[in-house]
Amino acid sequence: MLPQISLITPTKNRVDLLLRTIENVQLQSLQDWEMLVIDDGDGSGLQAAQNLGDPRVRAYPNAGSGQVDARNTAVELAQAEVLHLLDDDDRWLDPQHFEQVLAKLGTQPALLHRAGWLVLEQPENGVWLEQQRLEFNPITTALSLRSDNTILTSGTAYHKVLHNQFGLFDKELGNYWDWDWFLRVTALHPLIQLEPPTVLMSWRGNNTSKDPFDPQKMAYLERLSEKHQLGAIPPKNHFTVIAPVTTDSDVGLTSAI
Repeated sequence: MLPQISLITPTKNRVDLLLRTIENVQLQSLQDWEMLVIDDGDGSGLQAAQNLGDPRVRAYPNAGSGQVDARNTAVELAQAEVLHLLDDDDRWLDPQHFEQVLAKLGTQPALLHRAGWLVLEQPENGVWLEQQRLEFNPITTALSLRSDNTILTSGTAYHKVLHNQFGLFDKELGNYWDWDWFLRVTALHPLIQLEPPTVLMSWRGNNTSKDPFDPQKMAYLERLSEKHQLGAIPPKNHFTVIAPVTTDSDVGLTSAI
């Protein structure tokens, strides 16, 4: 029997966080799922996932190169009708998340999203410790998405059949592959939100590649804007959407003023 939901989880050289995410998934009350772990790194994530001995955790090497190819590899391997995006360092607070997603989404062609928190974390003695939790639940509509990406990737689910209509994720947009996907789907189908917020999005000192002013990211943003005719969009990330920022050199994180 096929699983009810397929999780799309790329990973790259951070086994500790990946295993934490897998453990969180295993705590879900609905157990009829599969997790497609696609290793885009040195193979340590693939090995760690396989070593768990859980047949629902299906691990493969990336068929291409980079995170977008990894996600597309997972999409093509997915067996369930419903796909759920899940980064390898994120989690959910709600153990009934899967059941609620399936009930809310139903059979409709739509993009479902759930809000949550940005969790600022720092390592201590080999363990990631939470330093601060910031609520991320801005008003989000199909129209507002043309100005800001206010959707947490790991809170997003939809029917796989939408890829037949819109194709795979666009690797030419790099870091903005998800924003592009949200815009493509919501241009023709409903955007629905599942309440209450429950997503925990990890934000760490070593993932400052989320810097919106990185030249490569700015080039991808310009390409996204041209593709969807968005006009001039200032560089942003999830953190800058919800708070004025300054650089905190002590922890290597962008933090609220």
